[in-house]
Amino acid sequence: MRMMGTDANIQELRERVRTVVNSTAGHVSFMMEDEGGNQYQIEADTHKKAASLIKIPILMAAFKQVEAGRLKLTDRHLVEAESRVGGAGVISQLDAETIFTLLDLLTLMIIVSDNAATNKVIDMLGMDDVNEFCTKHGLSKTKLERKMMDFKAAGQGLENRTCARDIVKCLKLLLENWNGVFTEENRLQMLKILDGQQLLDKLPFLMDLDSVTIANKTGELPGVEHDCGIVALGEKKVLVAVLIDDLTDNAVGKKAIQEIGKIVEKYMQGPKSE
Repeated sequence: MRMMGTDANIQELRERVRTVVNSTAGHVSFMMEDEGGNQYQIEADTHKKAASLIKIPILMAAFKQVEAGRLKLTDRHLVEAESRVGGAGVISQLDAETIFTLLDLLTLMIIVSDNAATNKVIDMLGMDDVNEFCTKHGLSKTKLERKMMDFKAAGQGLENRTCARDIVKCLKLLLENWNGVFTEENRLQMLKILDGQQLLDKLPFLMDLDSVTIANKTGELPGVEHDCGIVALGEKKVLVAVLIDDLTDNAVGKKAIQEIGKIVEKYMQGPKSE
């Protein structure tokens, strides 16, 4: 089995990614997979703090509850004070009486990584249902243990975790929908949400977004920088996840992810003709 492109193109990708990984002052996990299931990976099974990447399986678990009839995307909700935490997002800055549909909350949770929206969705789903979804669909190293910005829980050792392989599995499920896990309408709705991402300062940063598209989701904590996405160039699609921790300077991790994004774009363009 081979990835798209020539052997030389594949080898160049591996060498260039490895160079970035080896020169980054942090621990990097990387995984890339094409539509044929062919993969290149570096420590893709290493457990890492999920940061906001955990919001992808939360999104998927929410849509499964919609399909089960337990929730409706059109249901309207207030976000109570206890959910209005700081960090990423906009809801904590809005009027306390603002009403959101579930679809609004899920969209904000992804496209601006809204922590208040995420905590409200977690309350609606329950952590057990999110973790049950992960277990059922082979996300063996992904677990939701605490809400966003819950420093007390974090201090007690509770942490949301995942790995690069699990994140690529999530993206692959959204792209291919094996075994009909989701209805086609809901699969396309989730892809639309991911495609609306507003945080473009990592994998997409050095890409030519006039020629490639990326539906991505970032994550960060002190010492942690992540990004993942579905990258498309014409009919070609590649799934990629870069998770970096043990950083003393988050800017170093962000720069590494930006460089890897450019390498992936170049790989998808293929070798230049002489």
